[in-house]
Amino acid sequence: MQGEGTVTELLLSHGLPTARITCSPGLIPSAGQYTLAHEQGSPAPLADVLFVLRADADGFVCAPAIPKEWRPGSRLAMRGPLGNGFLLPPAAKRVALIVAANGPARLLALIGPAFRGGASITLVCDDPPDDVPLQVEVQPWRAVAEVCRWSDYAAFDVEREYLPEMMKGLGNDRGRLMGGEAQALVRTPMPCGAMADCGVCTVRTRRGPQLACKDGPVFDFSLLDVEV
Repeated sequence: MQGEGTVTELLLSHGLPTARITCSPGLIPSAGQYTLAHEQGSPAPLADVLFVLRADADGFVCAPAIPKEWRPGSRLAMRGPLGNGFLLPPAAKRVALIVAANGPARLLALIGPAFRGGASITLVCDDPPDDVPLQVEVQPWRAVAEVCRWSDYAAFDVEREYLPEMMKGLGNDRGRLMGGEAQALVRTPMPCGAMADCGVCTVRTRRGPQLACKDGPVFDFSLLDVEV
């Protein structure tokens, strides 16, 4: 879907700049999906990739960070939602949100649906934000293997280049996740926004190379093909 949005408020999340964008409900990405936004009149050659931090009926707060040029009233040309997002199993009662690096904002949109489903939530993050609900247990990265063993669904947020190190951190528990309910948002540049098959966002999977902009950016954990 293509349409317009407006920056209605500038905010800080985890000390980083972000914004609330008012737009058509059809442009709001679900957790793990992305929407492209380009400020009207901007000389920037590429649109910005926006993930959702939290959504409401007439827009969403995007996960940081945003272009420094955006101001309240900035008008955006938008396209999305694009890609595959997280699919939280309705039966999941022990949900792990696991951040390999760079903050948990792209996973926080899963907290509301998980709580509504009656799940307990553990966030694995070495630098958690202050606004995480008190009901969410927070653990450091060194506890990741233990948390994975506890969970019946795990959602990861990881940069593509960090995948091998993340897999090493999981140790022998990688095998259990490969056969269980786990998904990973693999973050990588997506300059063509699923339009040109440019290959910049290629992710190695057990089905061969796949594009994060189209086949992801959320992948089933069992598909990831990573040398450790």
